[in-house]
Amino acid sequence: MFINLNLVAAQNQSKEKTAFQISAPWNADYDVRSDVAIVYGINDAGGNFEQRIKGYRDKGYEVQFMTGIAWGQYQDYFTGKYDGKTHWDEGQVTAKGDTIWHGKFVPYIVPTENFLGYMKSQVKRAIDAGITAVYLEEPEFWSRAGYSDAFKTAWQKFYGSPWRPQHESPEATYMSSKLKYQLYFNALKTVFAYVKSYSASVGKKVKCYVPTHSLINYSSWQIVSPEASLANLPDMDGYIAQVWTGTSREPVYYNGTAKERVFENAFLEYGSMVSMTAPTGRKIFFLTDPIEDRQHSWDDYKVNYQATFTAQLLYPMVNNYEVMPWPSRIYQG
Repeated sequence: MFINLNLVAAQNQSKEKTAFQISAPWNADYDVRSDVAIVYGINDAGGNFEQRIKGYRDKGYEVQFMTGIAWGQYQDYFTGKYDGKTHWDEGQVTAKGDTIWHGKFVPYIVPTENFLGYMKSQVKRAIDAGITAVYLEEPEFWSRAGYSDAFKTAWQKFYGSPWRPQHESPEATYMSSKLKYQLYFNALKTVFAYVKSYSASVGKKVKCYVPTHSLINYSSWQIVSPEASLANLPDMDGYIAQVWTGTSREPVYYNGTAKERVFENAFLEYGSMVSMTAPTGRKIFFLTDPIEDRQHSWDDYKVNYQATFTAQLLYPMVNNYEVMPWPSRIYQG
């Protein structure tokens, strides 16, 4: 019997063409019937992680796992429940001594070795629950950060010399940014290596992805990210290009005038992710979001969603999509 192996491979790949990310349990109100349900966070949506996984699997989904690598619902780590020690000193801190927060009791993190041990426990639990891929999203270190004790310790270890405030000289700024870059490169390298080794030890093959904004957006928002070098990670299988109205409506200059140019900016953002990924052969998903984090009218959401959606269709070499994040907030408000 003749078997077309290319066709078989294509059919296998087609099972992961569309996805959505969700922290809430399955509900018919927002069951969008993608190929994959990416369940978000061990501690999100009140916990009950294994039950949330089972709920989507019982509805026929391939179930995968996403969590933040730079922030998340990790209060058990910061308050000491994880290892008996508090870790608020591992947040990203500005020159004024202020911690940069992603949300209530959710600081942006300096990824210490101890924190990476905690992250391994998170992905282990997800693998034990039967997920088939791990997404560690948004490896982000704010440019204005770099003043915490945890960062100073990392500086001493990386450079072998005392910490220097980044605002004091261009050289110190460069060294600070280089360290931020390296910290999150190493964080992803360490956790992804654990995902591959642990999953193999229990007879599974789990893929690893990085959902990330574009470098265009990070330069605009003044965030340091190692994404341009992530293709060097042997255990990384691909990206989600996180491009949506929230990133693409950032005002950009043209002919000396700064204003929102959502379609044009989205086109460039998607393009930067495609060009970065194409030489590596890694998989890339395009994300769009019918709404965004900031509150606007539904008419505003619609026109800008159409702009970003059209922009992604101009890259026909990509045919994998995260069709929406957080469908519960879209369909239930």
